[in-house]
Amino acid sequence: ADYEIYIDASLDLDYSWIEENGIHIIPMKYVIDDKEYLMDRPQTEEELKIFYDKMRAGSITGTSQITPYTYEQLFSEAAAQKKDILYLALSSGLSSTYDSSLTGARAVMEDHPDVRIECVDTLGGTGGMGLLLMLAIKARKEGMSLSDNAAMLRDNALKVCYWFMVEDLIYLKRGGRISSTAALAGSVLNLKPVLKINDEGKLVNISKQRGVPRAVKYLLECYQGAVDTALENDVIVAHADCRERAEKLAEEVRRINPAARIQVCPMGPVIGAHTGPGFVAVIHFGNRNYR
Repeated sequence: ADYEIYIDASLDLDYSWIEENGIHIIPMKYVIDDKEYLMDRPQTEEELKIFYDKMRAGSITGTSQITPYTYEQLFSEAAAQKKDILYLALSSGLSSTYDSSLTGARAVMEDHPDVRIECVDTLGGTGGMGLLLMLAIKARKEGMSLSDNAAMLRDNALKVCYWFMVEDLIYLKRGGRISSTAALAGSVLNLKPVLKINDEGKLVNISKQRGVPRAVKYLLECYQGAVDTALENDVIVAHADCRERAEKLAEEVRRINPAARIQVCPMGPVIGAHTGPGFVAVIHFGNRNYR
């Protein structure tokens, strides 16, 4: 099967593995105090520590969107070599990158009528995009056609579950995700919001737990109730500069499901800019609507 695979830089998986499999990265931009930074690969924990320390110190962070023109330029490189393209996009519920990619892809296919580009809305982000990428690579190795691979990914996108704990509500408030009153009340009561990504690919609050231990326990309950080991048994534990907390969470996941293949991955700035440091997530295949 001869087609190129592209994915956003926000997939938060080990870069050496991405490189080994010849995956193309669509660079993304993030902003710290009005200064733009380009991210053309998942970042190292050291690089991310600097980013999260700036957030802790009160810097205003955010992301800026990828333009259709960027997609057009990057997709054209493969199209010029008569290569078809499979692209996995960050959730359309979190960003306009998917829409931009469709516009860019249409322009490239007009210029190269013999080239096909399939853009897949992953309806998720971070490590969940990584889980879908693993499936895409495996399917391509087994000779699956471009259109079948894209259809398979669309079928599996809603089977990826995301359970998140946010350490401090102030970051969600800054990003406009919650009101100031809610943030203040939550901080006073030491409430930790637990979020998931829903079927529309949007971040939604499913619970508030008092203190980190209870919030982590709730994440594990979500995992235990939603996991479907008949699907792929890979689990991503993502964290925003709190590896120790993530390692403990991974141990608990292993206790629930000893056969799980767990990767602990640092969370990049694309999602981290909204959630802030101290954030942990359990991402796996199963029933997204368990909670």
